[in-house]
Amino acid sequence: MRDNKYNGWTNYETWSFNLWITNEEADYNCALEMAGESTDRWELSKKLEEWAENMAEYHLTKHSSFIHDMVNSSIKEVNFYEVAEHLWEEKKGV
Repeated sequence: MRDNKYNGWTNYETWSFNLWITNEEADYNCALEMAGESTDRWELSKKLEEWAENMAEYHLTKHSSFIHDMVNSSIKEVNFYEVAEHLWEEKKGV
């Protein structure tokens, strides 16, 4: 089995998603707001996943295409729970 760890994260996709949402102030504030409104890490992970899917739909056409398929495939690889844990700890000060 191949180890896909990337910069301490589950994989490249997880690292990249976390990087993008924590690197832009508006996105970071939105993510922290989601953390504050969530009852637990699991709920937050589901909100993050939905957010990623909505961002992809917004930036891609509704038509099937190679790029659309690749973006959706990458989103499925993100460990949203791992990102949620990171944000939860930041928001809650743990």
